[in-house]
Amino acid sequence: MSDPYEILGVSRDDDKPTIKKAYRKLAAQHHPDRGGDAEKFKEVAEAYSILSDDQKRQEYHARQQNHGFGDFNFDAGFNPFEAFGDFFNTGQPKRRQVKKNTEDSDVQFNLRINLEQIKKGASHAINFTRNKICLNCNGEGGESKKFCGVCEGSGVRTLRPNPFIVQQATCPFCSGRGITFIKPCKSCNTNGYVQVQDRVVIRIEEE
Repeated sequence: MSDPYEILGVSRDDDKPTIKKAYRKLAAQHHPDRGGDAEKFKEVAEAYSILSDDQKRQEYHARQQNHGFGDFNFDAGFNPFEAFGDFFNTGQPKRRQVKKNTEDSDVQFNLRINLEQIKKGASHAINFTRNKICLNCNGEGGESKKFCGVCEGSGVRTLRPNPFIVQQATCPFCSGRGITFIKPCKSCNTNGYVQVQDRVVIRIEEE
């Protein structure tokens, strides 16, 4: 492996944020999913794994002073995507929070009313769906709650289709909740809420 400073295009005096910025730029440029060179991407990742770690950086300097870089081994557990967060969609997927009980203030309508209806008056009936706390489980989703044994309570599963790609997907066994039930509620399918049909009538008085 060549000089990691040369690979990332930084100097020995550059701080970590500068090194990280250089790494992000090169990694995006050479990322295999974007048509880049996989070997070059790996080289950039290895260089960053050294310069982003104070101990490895010092070891590299010492080795270079003594007998050159040689076969310096970077950390096999280093994740080259960590510095990107969700740049390559590797961050933990966010589970959309659903309100178990829809309040009146949460319900909004877009009414298409013309001027004639406003002047002459009109009446509109609107059917809609709202959430209600499941009475069968009191919104708990079931009995005897426990951590999901598949995702270990994280709600996500990590997938590695190849050495350069790390993806996270919602755990299908717990639907991203991170928990399961010994006695799941069948009424709400462990959601803790059920959807009900509601109806409201809007009246516009004649002008």
